[in-house]
Amino acid sequence: MKSRIDLQHQPLTSLSLSQASDMFQRHGALWLENVFSRDMIDGLRKSFQKRFAALSPQELASRDALVGDRRYMVTLDIKGKFNRPEVYANDRLMPLLAQLLSSQLRVASFGCVVAMPGAEDQPIHLDHPPLFSGVPGATKTLPPWAITMVVPLVDIEEQTGTTAIWEGSHQQPDEDQEGAEDRFEKLQRLMQTPDYSQAVKPLPKRGDAYLMDYRVIHGGLANRSAIDRPILYVVYSRPWFRDGFNFGKQPPVAISAKQLKKVPKELRALFK
Repeated sequence: MKSRIDLQHQPLTSLSLSQASDMFQRHGALWLENVFSRDMIDGLRKSFQKRFAALSPQELASRDALVGDRRYMVTLDIKGKFNRPEVYANDRLMPLLAQLLSSQLRVASFGCVVAMPGAEDQPIHLDHPPLFSGVPGATKTLPPWAITMVVPLVDIEEQTGTTAIWEGSHQQPDEDQEGAEDRFEKLQRLMQTPDYSQAVKPLPKRGDAYLMDYRVIHGGLANRSAIDRPILYVVYSRPWFRDGFNFGKQPPVAISAKQLKKVPKELRALFK
């Protein structure tokens, strides 16, 4: 992956913050190593498995949770081990997210996607239809309006599968770039005839995270292992954005008034 930084469990310095911001804006994705402690990630996995195992197929269907072959997206209640600032407002990442989005950013959605053993490749896609598609040059010039933080709850290997990401696909090519393919033409071609030769396939370990611009082309790969592959996702956005595309029956964020009181006062605006 072209954009990759090892945080070594330390906050970004002013220099590395600038480098990380530049990398993300150029590639539309950024792999950050050693963001979280592995003990914390293992605790999140146990908590998720306990909750996910309790959901029946009927309940999953009622949530409209199926997002591919043997692949489920579940909005998580922000409580217990998930209601911790280290999870939703990690101090190693918030300065970067604020610089890329806004100091008034919000948590637009919070949940987990799990690919069960034997799950096939997910259709290649965008997470949201393009905004401002009628504005000439908007796709190339506008900064990100939403960013997904992906936190694997298991070590990602070739057998478990990962997320294939087409770096740079969040922007249109220069108009004078000869032979350049329109990003939506590229997406249509990849959807019809998947070709992963130009995609990056990060293999993060527990404690790592990667960020994806909401406009980048990507798709989850098949799970050929004997274990499930759960990934926590937190989507951060500018304060005006609401995702009505991915959330019909289940809410994008689930936090009760009781749990919101447990959030530090200075962070409660994240869940407005």
